[in-house]
Amino acid sequence: MTVRLLLLVIAAVSAASCTRDDTNAVATTVVQPPSSLSTTSVTAPGTSPVDLAAELCGRTGSAPSGQVANDDLDEASGLVASRTHPGVLWSHNDGPDGRVFALGSDGDNLGVHSLPGLGIVDVEDIAIVSGANGDDLLLADIGDNGLERSSIQVVRFAEPDPTLTEPIDDVEVLTYVYPDRPHNAETLLVDEANDRIVIVTKEQTEGTAAPDGLGPTEPAIVFEGALERTAGATTELTMAGTIDMPALERRTAASPIHPAALFGAAGVPTGGDVHSDGSLVAIRTYETVWVWERDGERTVAEALTGRPCEVATILERQGEAVAFDGDGLVTVGEGVNQPLNRIGR
Repeated sequence: MTVRLLLLVIAAVSAASCTRDDTNAVATTVVQPPSSLSTTSVTAPGTSPVDLAAELCGRTGSAPSGQVANDDLDEASGLVASRTHPGVLWSHNDGPDGRVFALGSDGDNLGVHSLPGLGIVDVEDIAIVSGANGDDLLLADIGDNGLERSSIQVVRFAEPDPTLTEPIDDVEVLTYVYPDRPHNAETLLVDEANDRIVIVTKEQTEGTAAPDGLGPTEPAIVFEGALERTAGATTELTMAGTIDMPALERRTAASPIHPAALFGAAGVPTGGDVHSDGSLVAIRTYETVWVWERDGERTVAEALTGRPCEVATILERQGEAVAFDGDGLVTVGEGVNQPLNRIGR
């Protein structure tokens, strides 16, 4: 990311409160996915995903649950909770750093695992999915600030034992191409019921007076692709809709505002996660977190065509990581020894 130093310079502005227009509906368009996709019920009997989302968004207050202990994790750009190892969170640095970090729920350093020799360009998010023998982690090398990459990749590998810090050599590199042009993206979601990945792009207006990386927010594009298990194949992504991020940015009740809002850039999607039962989808921006409900009749991409609710969060200097953890959400910002912030603690 190129915005870090500038945000530090203008961070003092974030102490001011700001009231936003809450009258704008969130307009979305959707391209129907292929009819061959199957769906699986993901909501517990007697529990509505609408109720779950409303309950989460109705919580007030966030508080640090710990602090990242490992100094090397200084640009945390993605976060996901382990489903196999309770209390373990997986994270990674922004950019070409080919390592994954195992954190305790208090931020304690549990282990670091390297993925050598993969030619990683810009890792922006991490996700989890069922594999052949337990869960797999997906490392999303999907960043493209220069809008020049001919392809992007998702690195898939078996979730390691957090405490065994051996290099990870058994990986699948899944290559994807966009159907139209290069896109910058920082959000990877997994539609596990349909064996699909979902990428939400980070679209910004170019050619403005705003500094690099802080162009005004544009509607995000939602792309889908098969979660291929054969390494070496190239998969063309399919456009599945858009999210009107500028409307969400105007609707947010976040206060104090993030410094990026001075340039209209605080509403870009910077990370996301899907609840372990598939019923909720979260996408964060620099200043807040939006949550969509999803029932078993809709794909993840289809769920994003709905109207989300907003989760009150703590202002982070450059927040790009969010994860569902149990019945709550955890976020962390970039920087050395940043706090892990738990929603509604």
